[in-house]
Parts: sequence; C-alpha cells; structure tokens
Amino acid sequence: MDGSFRYVTLRRGLSDGYETTLLKIAQEGGEVERSRIIDDDFSVPAVALDGAPTGLSHDGSTLALIKPRVSYFRKTTEVMVLETGRLTGEPGRITLDGDFSLDGLSPDGKTLFLIEHTDRRDPGAYQVRSYDIDAQQLDPDPILDSAEEPDEMRGQPQTRATSADGRWEYTLYDGGEHPFIHALDVVEAATVCIDLDMIRAKDTYGATLAMSEDESAIELTDRRGDLRAVIDSETFEATEPGESPEPEASATKPDEESGLGTGIVAGGVALLGIGGLVLLRRRE
Repeated sequence: MDGSFRYVTLRRGLSDGYETTLLKIAQEGGEVERSRIIDDDFSVPAVALDGAPTGLSHDGSTLALIKPRVSYFRKTTEVMVLETGRLTGEPGRITLDGDFSLDGLSPDGKTLFLIEHTDRRDPGAYQVRSYDIDAQQLDPDPILDSAEEPDEMRGQPQTRATSADGRWEYTLYDGGEHPFIHALDVVEAATVCIDLDMIRAKDTYGATLAMSEDESAIELTDRRGDLRAVIDSETFEATEPGESPEPEASATKPDEESGLGTGIVAGGVALLGIGGLVLLRRRE
C-alpha cells in the first residue's frame, strides 16, 4: 500500500508475562493495514526525553523493536527485527550483553546503531556501537568522533532531527560538561560532535531541532520558540542567529562520493517511564 505508515506497539500484561500487539497504520485515513501479536514485551524505541522515536529503516523495509528497560543498569538487552511488508516473517531476536539503547538503522535495514551505556553509576556515559544484522555481530570498535576524547561525549538526549534523506541523525545532548549535538551518519557509520557554546544547559530543556526548508542548516529553537542556534549541515559549524560563520569550516561530512550513495548518537534513553503508546512515522 502506497502512502505513509505509522507503527504502534500496544503492550498488555498477562499472568505469565507480556503480550505486544504491533500495528501498521496508514497515515491517510488511519486504517490498520497489518497487525501482529508478539508473545513478549517489546516497544518502538524512543531516542530522546521528548519521546522522539526510531527503529524504522529509511527504505521502510525493516522495523526494530526493543524490550523496555525496567531498571538501570541492565545486564542484557533484547532487540527484535522484523520485515515491515506483511509483518508475517520470522522475526530476528538479538540478545546483547550489556545495557544498550537503539539509536537508528542503516537505510537498507542491515545495520543497527546502538548506544551502549558504559557506567552503571552514570547514565550520561555512553558510546556508539554498530551491529551487523546478517552477520549477527557487534562491531568491537565503538564509533568515535576523532576530534573528541572518548569521555567528552556524555549527557542525556533531549530531542532529535533527521535529514530528509534519512542519512543524518542529529541528537541534542545535555547534562555533561556542555550542550552539544551528536551527528550520526548511518550510511558511513561516522559521527561528529558539534559543540554549542552559545547555549546554556537550561536552554536545552524543551528545545527542538529541525532542518531548515532547504536542508542547509539544523535549527535549534528553545521552549519559548526562540531560535537559539543555527548549524551548517555541510560544515557543522554552529552560530547564533544572524551571526556570520567563520571562513574556515570546523568539521566536514564524510565524502558523499564514496560510492555508498546517499541514504539515511546518538540518542539512547537511559530512563524509566518512556513507555506507553509510541508512534513511528515514515512518508513513502
């Protein structure tokens, strides 16, 4: 069916566990196109405190659900991967040692991007990992920004924006040394940390990120609706509204002529209570 769909998980407690109903709903008209019962407790993942969802590959072929956490720090994390067409295929179940949150998928749905929570005493400490679904293998090497020290990317994800082609996931973080945007390229498996020196910590709460109309910038608006920062989507330079960027770019994107084409952390949520009805939308 052509058009836009949203995926909804409805979880129900049973005497011997949980049951999850997965619905595929047409955005236009609101009709349920497909449904499936899962004999376990899974939900559409949230990647930020504002409930921003993830889990759907940009080509619409793959949906990843995660077992909700009941505590922090959990010893194992379970993810379920399904084909979205008829929702009838055998789902893949992935069990990871450690505490992970789902942060996104590659455009073709073959790679999961995960936030690994690395310190049971500090929910803001994390690193980005990738998981090859076909090979059933977690890459042993974290995805790091070469310009940052490993312990500098820390904090809680506040909100997220995604580029129109789905290649870039921009997540606003706060709660560490300073606010920053974590830009994750889910085609090249690369990440860039964008410092927001002009933003005070309290100004990130309730803030939103959005792509500009021409996709040339990521715009950060505070909870009062005031534009507070503009980030060039090519150079990743952050400036205040009306401020001219420096002549030299502070960072550059991976080469888009690399042969991988154009397709689509980071924002795992180390929280309790982001449950209930979570929607995931995609326009086809």
